[in-house]
Amino acid sequence: MTAKKAAQTAVLLAVALILGFLENLLPPVFPMLPYAKIGLGNAAVLLALIWLGVPYAAVILVLKCVVIGLFSGAPTMILYSLGGGVLSFLVMAGLLKLGANGVPAVSAAGGVMHNVGQILVAIAFTGTAGVAVLLVYLALFGLVAGAVIGVIVYFVDKGVRRPKESQNA
Repeated sequence: MTAKKAAQTAVLLAVALILGFLENLLPPVFPMLPYAKIGLGNAAVLLALIWLGVPYAAVILVLKCVVIGLFSGAPTMILYSLGGGVLSFLVMAGLLKLGANGVPAVSAAGGVMHNVGQILVAIAFTGTAGVAVLLVYLALFGLVAGAVIGVIVYFVDKGVRRPKESQNA
């Protein structure tokens, strides 16, 4: 790991944590689904995946899930965050490796898979598949929220990277 990559990883981790903590302060988007969040911190994870690659983004993902879970006062949140985050991450990394070039679409797929992962964790905890009924609503929310995060990441990537690349040309 170069010093530059370590610094970039640290900055993106800080951004992910700040956005995650801020999002935890916001009221639920849908009161009937109080744990449905937009996933603002995941924007930094997706940026890291695009800019730095899988290993660095994976470190950011795991640390984000653990730190926010510890400070949220609900340690079980770590398992839900990791369950959803890892599945989402694997799908997004796979889509990017396959050459998917639509960041909003990749992020939307990640948003849906994040909710699938969380439902799988809930099924493991409760021992019943009854919680899977929430997946219909959560998948739709994850699709929209993931697309929104993807659009944000697309414009941040375009705005931050293009000027540096054009200076070298």
